[in-house]
Amino acid sequence: MHFNITSDSADYTKKIGNFLSKVVSTGDIIIFSGELGGGKTTFISGIAEGLGIRENIASPSFTIINLYNVSGRNKLVHIDFYRLESSKEMFDIGLEDYIYDNTSIICIEWGGKFKKYLFKDFLEITLNYVIENKGMEEPTKRLIGFESSNSYWDKKLEKFKRVSGIK
Repeated sequence: MHFNITSDSADYTKKIGNFLSKVVSTGDIIIFSGELGGGKTTFISGIAEGLGIRENIASPSFTIINLYNVSGRNKLVHIDFYRLESSKEMFDIGLEDYIYDNTSIICIEWGGKFKKYLFKDFLEITLNYVIENKGMEEPTKRLIGFESSNSYWDKKLEKFKRVSGIK
């Protein structure tokens, strides 16, 4: 399944993330791709807010992994692969410990770099600028693409559309 949503603000991008939080479960993996500054962290902060996390969500560009408690022993694991250059580095950070524990929701920025090494179903979300008037001003709109290649995420995306009211 593939569909796009256009966001005209950071607040709306965050709201879309909040809607997605209503359908994610522990064990789920969401990878984010797109342009630098495209809104990946903003989207993830919407997911965190929807999960009840009140902490400020920051991109883990330098720390690679940030952990946030959701409830009990469940966690939101926010990972940023931007600075990683090899699959060995990905495994050295202990990613497998989170992917296979089934008590975490995992969001990976720049996850497209290593998605062939994820041996679980995942949802891919791509955020790109929408440039309407070349040379006029900074782009404010983002095209958010949702891509699933399995029935597990297809069902979740159908539910997401119902919850969010998106057609």
